[in-house]
Amino acid sequence: MDAIIDFLINWGYWGILIAAFLAGSILPFSSEAVMLGLLAAGLKPWPLIIYGTIGNVLGSMFNYAIGHLGRVDWIEKYLHIKPKSLEKAQRFMEGRGAWMGFFSFIPVVGDAIPIVLGLMRSNLTISIISITLGKALRYIVLVFSVLSLTSCISPSKNNQRMITVTIEPLRYFTEQIAGNKFDVVTMVPNGSSPETYEPTARQMVKLSGSDLYIKVGNIGFERTWMKKLESNAPHTIIINSSEGITLQKNENGVTDPHVWMSTSNAKIIARNIYKALSEIDSKDSIYFKNNLTKLLEKIEITNINVRECISKNKTLTFLVYHPALTYFARDYGLKQIPIEEEGREPSAAQLQQTISAAKQKKVKVLFVQKEFANRNTEIVEEGTNAKKVEINPLSYNWNKEMEDIAKKLK
Repeated sequence: MDAIIDFLINWGYWGILIAAFLAGSILPFSSEAVMLGLLAAGLKPWPLIIYGTIGNVLGSMFNYAIGHLGRVDWIEKYLHIKPKSLEKAQRFMEGRGAWMGFFSFIPVVGDAIPIVLGLMRSNLTISIISITLGKALRYIVLVFSVLSLTSCISPSKNNQRMITVTIEPLRYFTEQIAGNKFDVVTMVPNGSSPETYEPTARQMVKLSGSDLYIKVGNIGFERTWMKKLESNAPHTIIINSSEGITLQKNENGVTDPHVWMSTSNAKIIARNIYKALSEIDSKDSIYFKNNLTKLLEKIEITNINVRECISKNKTLTFLVYHPALTYFARDYGLKQIPIEEEGREPSAAQLQQTISAAKQKKVKVLFVQKEFANRNTEIVEEGTNAKKVEINPLSYNWNKEMEDIAKKLK
């Protein structure tokens, strides 16, 4: 059902028309879910109401036609409406005529009302008018209740202006500079993969209240969703935090988007965020500048600590399932051997090549992220006798994670 809803959302206004028709006729379907998804995607409310109403009325008139044929067996078999529901609808409508079509939006009983109108040969024109009024009112109440609710949601608990970032490490950098001047929210929550995560309708609605959207640059989530995010929040300024960073290719020849896993890159990211904040809030630029200076000092301390840890360790080559440490390895003269091949599962032959290369280099450590751990990591672990160690490049505590990775290279 979720796949069908997502498919219809991609069809825009025609998607809500189809969803509303199905909900009003032959399937137990939620047109409300499609309506809310399209609202979140930035479609205009009145066209959604009109298309939804037309679809739902057409669905009801399909039911009316079935009822008009008098085929109660078809009603039960194809429309899944039990005789008891028909009896309830008949009692509910008794003596009131075609204007009772107004109540066809009511759950359970409402599905049977157009059928009963057909069975009773009720006036077609009045039936259409009454059903349309009820359906339209239902969608109007739904849409404007949601819009009023979202407009009442302040950007943050303290009525602060809001910034949205793609991942938790960006939230760390942004909060260090923004301090208490902005509320910073993350699009891809902790524990989710930025390669596969899909934003919720609530996130899409809330994004429109952000002054800034700070993206990493070109990670999977951004490649898939950035155009939709931009169209959904046309007044939100989009900032590329990787601007000025020289992109690096990993051992498979694929450009690595994990630019934040480098202290030298982190300084560039921090300056890009500071610049963006100063442009949208110039009165607090000195405050941001002071916070930037403190953050750059923290980054340099992190750099010193990482170098110190690595200088004590003899391991210069490591295995990693998802090659997220290209920039980390570049900065500190290390070599990563990735298991994953360009985002795809490696073949048996590729696994053997990886194991052979790791043995030759006498690799002792296999880094894995919980989002990517699978049977292949176990095969490589057994084949190389390397110690499997979990890391989290998506951690909010960026400086601690950088130091922990260095410490685990033993």
